[in-house]
Amino acid sequence: MSNETNESNVKAPKVKTARLTRSIGGRIKNFFIYNPPGKNPRVWELDLLRGILILAVTFDHFFMFLDQWQFIPFKTEIGQKIMEFAYVYRNSSFRNAMQPFALFLFSFLSGLNCRFTRSSFRRVLKFWIFCAVFMGGFALLRVLLPNMLDVYLIFNIITVLTISFTVWWLFDLIRLPTWIRASIGTVLIVVGMVCYYKYFVEGNFSVQNDFLALMVYNDHGFELSKNNFEPLLPHLGWFLIGGVIGKFAYPDNKTHCKQVYPPKPLRPLLLIGKHSLFFFLVGPVIVFAPLWLVVLIIGLFL
Repeated sequence: MSNETNESNVKAPKVKTARLTRSIGGRIKNFFIYNPPGKNPRVWELDLLRGILILAVTFDHFFMFLDQWQFIPFKTEIGQKIMEFAYVYRNSSFRNAMQPFALFLFSFLSGLNCRFTRSSFRRVLKFWIFCAVFMGGFALLRVLLPNMLDVYLIFNIITVLTISFTVWWLFDLIRLPTWIRASIGTVLIVVGMVCYYKYFVEGNFSVQNDFLALMVYNDHGFELSKNNFEPLLPHLGWFLIGGVIGKFAYPDNKTHCKQVYPPKPLRPLLLIGKHSLFFFLVGPVIVFAPLWLVVLIIGLFL
């Protein structure tokens, strides 16, 4: 009897390890499958929008980092032209004025996505852990690479989305009526857009209080988080409105397109949209790494 017990105790950890391995392997495999077997088809028109948006954000981040850090050792005239374009683009009024609208749309789509995911404390906790790791990683890089990162990152879109998902979870927890969510979202958008206009158009808006300066677009907010600053408003407002519209636009959680499953040529772009937050962070790295190797090792025409 004791031998059988000992054998079962030995087998149990092996079984658990095997299940864990299969689980991790399954998740990695499903990461590269747009519609995993056994799950409902995704609303692919929203993933398409997110994918296009992430490509635009990656383009923006690539040239911003390229001009700011200049760590690609371009050797030819073409490479210098790329650097000149990066400088002009980064400092253009077009970029400064239009970049926030891409993040407004990103916040709106993130709110819309609440329709298709369960609002739970576990989900919110994951966002806070992710936010802490991201902000902590930036702080560590600032210590390790002081010449490249000489400013603080306090408030950006990752923090904004973490707060937004938390607010939506709290609203679900207290069962706040939809019309009140819509009203709050509308007010927050109006306040945020007024401050956007005062800062970007009139150019003379500032909030001296450190805490309130992180709420809206203003001079002091950019001073506090100079490397990347995205205030809470109007992003939270767009998130709430997206969550409200999602309830009415997708009552049955199904696509409005005639094709339930998307065309195959769109799959790569849809995967980017499906994992938008992941590619939002690693997109520039995916572009920079091979380019750096090509320029440094091969040279080519750059």
